Parts: sequence; structure tokens; C-alpha cells
Amino acid sequence: MAERTFKITNGPDKPALQWAVAYPDRERVHFGLENDGLDVQVLRMDELSDGFSFKLEGVIASGSMKGAPFQAAYSIENRGGTLSVTSAA
Repeated sequence: MAERTFKITNGPDKPALQWAVAYPDRERVHFGLENDGLDVQVLRMDELSDGFSFKLEGVIASGSMKGAPFQAAYSIENRGGTLSVTSAA
């Protein structure tokens, strides 16, 4: 298994994340990355104690990595973080 990590430079607000996790079959969110962007299906969202940071898990819904699982550490305060995608090498 190979893991690729991307820097999130612009992502969704908290309500968009909540909608995405509440309705994973129909709602997607977009994460802007340094040189690209990805649409994702959010399956789990854990809010951290500061109220601005989240751990996210889900599946990539666009591009060449479509269908691959991801994990992200994301802050709605600065709309940034990191997104890691694990795929078969």
C-alpha cells in the first residue's frame, strides 16, 4: 500500500462537511489542493476539542484516485490541512 499526502489549501465550511457526512450518497465536498483539487465523499467526521479542527475519513469521488479511501486533518478556521490517500502500489 502506498500513501500520498496532499496539502489542502481551500476547503469547505462546517455546514458543508456536516451535510456531506449526513448524506454521503448524494453530497460531496471539494478540497482545493496546492496544484489540483478533489471531490470527496465524507463518511466520518470527528470534531476535535478546539471546535475548529476535524479528522475526516471517506472516499475520493473524482479524478484518477476515484474510489480510494482517504483520511484528512482539516481546520475550518483557515480552510487548510492535509489529506492522505492510501492506494495499492
